Amino acid sequence: MSGETGTTISSDDQRWHAACADLLGSLKRPYIWGRLGWLDVRHRYLGSVLGSLWLTANVTLMVGCLTLVFAVPLGSAPGAYAAYVTVGLVVWGFVQSTAIEAPTLFINAAEPLRQCTLPISIHVFRLIWRNLIVLGHSAVLIPVVLLLFGIAPAASAWTAIPGFMLLVLALAAGTLLLALLGARFRDVPQMVTSGIQLLFFATPVFWLPSSLPPDRQWLLQINPLFAFLDIVRAPLLGGTPAASSWTIAAGVTLALLAVAVAGYAAWRRRIVYWI
Repeated sequence: MSGETGTTISSDDQRWHAACADLLGSLKRPYIWGRLGWLDVRHRYLGSVLGSLWLTANVTLMVGCLTLVFAVPLGSAPGAYAAYVTVGLVVWGFVQSTAIEAPTLFINAAEPLRQCTLPISIHVFRLIWRNLIVLGHSAVLIPVVLLLFGIAPAASAWTAIPGFMLLVLALAAGTLLLALLGARFRDVPQMVTSGIQLLFFATPVFWLPSSLPPDRQWLLQINPLFAFLDIVRAPLLGGTPAASSWTIAAGVTLALLAVAVAGYAAWRRRIVYWI
């Protein structure tokens, strides 16, 4: 009995050690996933006249249309609303693209995973880096809009940086978890795509939290995406995040990290059989 227990513990320790070694091995190879992510972006816009500038143009058009339609009905000044929507769309675009691509991550990388001995988690960092590059093309609009409408960031605007880093960490953990689930269950990509579309309307990306009646403000508390968006957007627009936003964002990040690493330790060896 004790021998069986000892074997089980030893096996669990080996899985955790292998998973942590895989993740650390990927972190030590930024030259690989960094280059692969950059090539992904180049390949995506290969042959396009404007290339990645289409991303900037798309966000610009979205901001203009939403401001024209919703600024007055929501009781906001056009300039303030344009800045609000710009930050919201830029951050949401990063979240949406990462979440939608995550479930098919290991499936799309099936051949490299079968033939290469590199850490599997390299593909997670590759996806995050790729979407950070894409984010950069849209993020250039934020300072332009702030300057155009004379909106001064808060003195605590620097807190948007750790807030964004927390978002990136949460997305990395979420990507790993969704990639595992997507490799095992092929319905996950469709579920995530449908869910992220619904969450876009349930998250104050283009509508104001104050537009919710008091008896429905709890909807913001149960939506962790609002917390992440709030800790990045509010300081940039001269405001202060909601009192619970940092707590919720940090708690969700820690939970995602714990579940993702545990799942990776348990299922890492099965990935090549699932795909």
